[in-house]
Amino acid sequence: MAHAYKGTAMASYYRREVYAAIKLGEYALAVAERTTNWELINKCRYDLGEYYLTLGDYPQAFDHLFQCLDDLHRTPHLMEVEAGTHHKLALLFRYRRQYADAIGSHHLSLDLLRRCGHWPLLMEALRGLVYCYLALDQPDEALPYLEQLEHLLGEHPNDQVAASLLTDWAYYHQRTGDLRQSMAFCTRAMAPGLPGQDENVLSTASVIAGENALSLGRYDEAQLFANLAMQYALESRQSALMNRAAALRRKLYERGQARP
Repeated sequence: MAHAYKGTAMASYYRREVYAAIKLGEYALAVAERTTNWELINKCRYDLGEYYLTLGDYPQAFDHLFQCLDDLHRTPHLMEVEAGTHHKLALLFRYRRQYADAIGSHHLSLDLLRRCGHWPLLMEALRGLVYCYLALDQPDEALPYLEQLEHLLGEHPNDQVAASLLTDWAYYHQRTGDLRQSMAFCTRAMAPGLPGQDENVLSTASVIAGENALSLGRYDEAQLFANLAMQYALESRQSALMNRAAALRRKLYERGQARP
């Protein structure tokens, strides 16, 4: 029964029915906890941590992920689950702007992911380190990880990572003050038909372009990008992107440039 609930919860999550996924995931965990199947218990907790993280309920996400991590000594063969748990905790710390903690968690996940040979998630962990250092306004620290990503993409092509990397370069150039280059990368990331492009890529590129336009005093352009960023963020149900788009709108409002 726990396996059935777990599978149905995952299907709901992929359909972006997060509340349904959480309810079914809680059922799965409750049933699993009545057994001694620690592999199933830990996987249920990991799934719930991801669902709550997507929802933006960080305390609940932390509780499930930390409990999963605490019990993984019972299932040492679940190396990918351990790596994924560290990665999800890093995301949570990033959303809370606890960047030092996020950097530590990303490094822990990197070590495990290299041993697993899980290249797509390893590249996402590298992207996480890039984001943390750029958020701390330390582009020189971020650059080596960007270069590692370019190298790894040559060895392990991945359209989704490649599309996302365009937004990372856009953010990097924004932080170095080269807004022209930043806008060029945003334009590439938003190009129609770009392989690997999704709502996350479009929202991130839009919000960076909007921030650049705001810095350049191009307020109508900034407003357009802010609206696009919020639309794509809502479609992707990523609370962190919604917050960043809302912050851009707030800055426009504070400057008296917001439009209905």
